[in-house]
Amino acid sequence: MVSRIERLEKQYKENMEKANNAKSALDKLRNEHIRKEKIAMRKARNNALFKVGGLVELAGLLECDKGALLGGLMAVAKTLEHGPDASRFQEWKQSGDALLAKREAERKSTTQKTAETEIPV
Repeated sequence: MVSRIERLEKQYKENMEKANNAKSALDKLRNEHIRKEKIAMRKARNNALFKVGGLVELAGLLECDKGALLGGLMAVAKTLEHGPDASRFQEWKQSGDALLAKREAERKSTTQKTAETEIPV
Protein backbone atom coordinates (compact mmCIF):
# COMPACT_ATOMS: atom_id res chain seq x y z
CA MET A 1 0.00 0.00 0.00
CA VAL A 2 1.23 3.44 -0.95
CA SER A 3 1.68 5.88 1.85
CA ARG A 4 0.18 9.34 1.78
CA ILE A 5 3.65 10.89 1.53
CA GLU A 6 4.54 8.81 -1.53
CA ARG A 7 1.21 9.63 -3.15
CA LEU A 8 1.69 13.38 -2.52
CA GLU A 9 5.29 13.24 -3.79
CA LYS A 10 4.09 11.55 -6.97
CA GLN A 11 1.29 14.09 -7.38
CA TYR A 12 3.80 16.92 -6.78
CA LYS A 13 6.15 15.59 -9.49
CA GLU A 14 3.27 15.23 -11.95
CA ASN A 15 2.08 18.77 -11.22
CA MET A 16 5.60 20.16 -11.59
CA GLU A 17 5.91 18.42 -14.95
CA LYS A 18 2.58 19.90 -16.05
CA ALA A 19 3.67 23.34 -14.82
CA ASN A 20 6.97 23.10 -16.69
CA ASN A 21 5.14 22.04 -19.86
CA ALA A 22 2.70 24.93 -19.48
CA LYS A 23 5.56 27.38 -18.89
CA SER A 24 7.34 26.07 -21.96
CA ALA A 25 4.19 26.48 -24.06
CA LEU A 26 3.66 29.98 -22.65
CA ASP A 27 7.25 30.97 -23.46
CA LYS A 28 6.83 29.62 -26.97
CA LEU A 29 3.62 31.63 -27.47
CA ARG A 30 5.22 34.80 -26.09
CA ASN A 31 8.23 34.42 -28.37
CA GLU A 32 5.95 33.84 -31.37
CA HIS A 33 3.92 36.93 -30.46
CA ILE A 34 7.09 39.03 -30.12
CA ARG A 35 8.35 37.70 -33.47
CA LYS A 36 5.06 38.60 -35.17
CA GLU A 37 5.12 42.08 -33.62
CA LYS A 38 8.66 42.63 -34.90
CA ILE A 39 7.65 41.48 -38.38
CA ALA A 40 4.65 43.83 -38.37
CA MET A 41 6.80 46.75 -37.20
CA ARG A 42 9.42 46.00 -39.86
CA LYS A 43 6.74 45.81 -42.57
CA ALA A 44 5.22 49.12 -41.42
CA ARG A 45 8.66 50.78 -41.44
CA ASN A 46 9.48 49.37 -44.88
CA ASN A 47 6.12 50.58 -46.17
CA ALA A 48 6.83 54.09 -44.85
CA LEU A 49 10.28 54.06 -46.44
CA PHE A 50 8.87 52.97 -49.80
CA LYS A 51 6.30 55.77 -49.64
CA VAL A 52 9.04 58.33 -48.96
CA GLY A 53 11.05 56.88 -51.84
CA GLY A 54 8.01 57.30 -54.08
CA LEU A 55 7.73 60.94 -53.04
CA VAL A 56 11.41 61.48 -53.79
CA GLU A 57 10.82 60.02 -57.24
CA LEU A 58 7.73 62.20 -57.79
CA ALA A 59 9.76 65.27 -56.89
CA GLY A 60 12.35 64.30 -59.52
CA LEU A 61 15.06 63.82 -56.92
CA LEU A 62 15.78 60.14 -57.47
CA GLU A 63 19.04 60.87 -59.29
CA CYS A 64 19.96 63.78 -57.01
CA ASP A 65 23.28 63.82 -55.16
CA LYS A 66 22.80 62.13 -51.77
CA GLY A 67 24.47 64.94 -49.85
CA ALA A 68 22.37 67.61 -51.54
CA LEU A 69 19.20 65.63 -50.96
CA LEU A 70 20.03 65.09 -47.30
CA GLY A 71 20.88 68.77 -46.89
CA GLY A 72 17.55 69.73 -48.42
CA LEU A 73 15.69 67.33 -46.15
CA MET A 74 17.53 68.75 -43.16
CA ALA A 75 16.40 72.24 -44.20
CA VAL A 76 12.82 70.96 -44.38
CA ALA A 77 13.19 69.40 -40.93
CA LYS A 78 14.53 72.68 -39.56
CA THR A 79 11.57 74.55 -41.06
CA LEU A 80 9.22 72.06 -39.42
CA GLU A 81 10.66 73.00 -36.01
CA HIS A 82 8.53 76.14 -36.32
CA GLY A 83 5.47 73.93 -36.66
CA PRO A 84 3.07 73.12 -39.46
CA ASP A 85 1.70 76.67 -39.38
CA ALA A 86 4.93 78.13 -40.81
CA SER A 87 4.27 79.90 -44.11
CA ARG A 88 7.01 78.01 -45.97
CA PHE A 89 5.62 74.69 -44.74
CA GLN A 90 2.15 75.67 -45.93
CA GLU A 91 3.55 76.58 -49.38
CA TRP A 92 5.28 73.20 -49.64
CA LYS A 93 2.16 71.41 -48.47
CA GLN A 94 -0.06 73.16 -51.01
CA SER A 95 2.24 72.42 -53.94
CA GLY A 96 2.74 68.81 -52.83
CA ASP A 97 -0.97 68.25 -52.27
CA ALA A 98 -1.70 69.74 -55.70
CA LEU A 99 0.74 67.36 -57.42
CA LEU A 100 -0.65 64.37 -55.54
CA ALA A 101 -4.24 65.35 -56.42
CA LYS A 102 -3.27 65.79 -60.09
CA ARG A 103 -1.63 62.35 -60.20
CA GLU A 104 -4.62 60.77 -58.49
CA ALA A 105 -7.00 62.37 -61.00
CA GLU A 106 -4.80 61.13 -63.86
CA ARG A 107 -4.76 57.64 -62.35
CA LYS A 108 -8.54 57.58 -61.99
CA SER A 109 -8.95 58.88 -65.53
CA THR A 110 -6.65 56.19 -66.92
CA THR A 111 -8.40 53.48 -64.88
CA GLN A 112 -11.80 54.67 -66.08
CA LYS A 113 -10.70 54.74 -69.74
CA THR A 114 -9.27 51.23 -69.40
CA ALA A 115 -12.53 49.97 -67.89
CA GLU A 116 -14.55 51.56 -70.70
CA THR A 117 -12.45 49.99 -73.45
CA GLU A 118 -12.47 46.44 -72.04
CA ILE A 119 -14.44 43.90 -74.02
CA PRO A 120 -17.27 42.34 -72.02
CA VAL A 121 -17.07 38.59 -71.62
